[in-house]
Amino acid sequence: MSTRTSPRKIGLVDRLKTGWTLTTDSVGVIRNHPRLLVFPLLAGLTSGLFFVLFLFPLLVANLFGSGVEYLVLFGLYFVTTFVSTYFSAALVYGANEAFHGNEPGVIESVQAVRGKAVPIGIWAAIAATVSVLLKALEDSDNPIASVLSRLFSVGWSIMTFFIVPVIVFEEVSATSMFERSGRTFRETWGETIGAGFGITLITALIGLVLVALALAISVPVAALFAGPGIALAVFLVAGAVVFTYVLGQTIWGIAKTALYVYAVEGVAPAEFEDFDFETLGGRTERPASPGTAGTPSTVADG
Repeated sequence: MSTRTSPRKIGLVDRLKTGWTLTTDSVGVIRNHPRLLVFPLLAGLTSGLFFVLFLFPLLVANLFGSGVEYLVLFGLYFVTTFVSTYFSAALVYGANEAFHGNEPGVIESVQAVRGKAVPIGIWAAIAATVSVLLKALEDSDNPIASVLSRLFSVGWSIMTFFIVPVIVFEEVSATSMFERSGRTFRETWGETIGAGFGITLITALIGLVLVALALAISVPVAALFAGPGIALAVFLVAGAVVFTYVLGQTIWGIAKTALYVYAVEGVAPAEFEDFDFETLGGRTERPASPGTAGTPSTVADG
């Protein structure tokens, strides 16, 4: 991968503008390929199911103590990380298919990443171990350990930012997946997490609007019929929250895939041609038409 010019430092307003552009472009992809919303939904439902299954063993382990709770936590973190990463990988694969003019099918995308189960499992085991260690540091009474935990969490987020696209599109080992993810982030999109603040804020605002609409519909009903109105409010608000979560995760997955594809291929996906990847912002002049790009593969160093 060739080294690109480092993105400019961006302030709050620029981050919001960048987040808005990434969000609207990603929503455009969702509008054309709504099946992409299925993957975060499956990830959330499956992770929630495993959380419920682990809840009782975790409560029992906490009663016994002596570190047993951390073993149960490791199992919970491993399973939930594996399933969420697997469906995230399917989302990344499906988004890339959409970028290249193909219709991403749910079953086809899930089957396409089946061969990545081993690296996903390795990643899940490492991530679970790190999560347990961070949890142990947070539970300690040592303030220094708590600070170190927060600092490591930031570095871990940066190093693993592109871990899912790397697993999907490259043949990597347990160590090289982190190297490739960290290098892609460092050499190309060092401001992406900052720009992601805009995506998160805009998605949250969408959620607040949906919750407000849900209450606007259900409160008058509750004023007339208390029981049905409250039930309707719970149903609509819960639906708004779930949809906001699914939409946010899908937007992030699509935007991250677009950033990675550009970093690898040097060509902006057609859906993001109004976005200036070099400066992480909206273009101020007419963008060049993107060329035809193939599916990302192992990227040569350089």
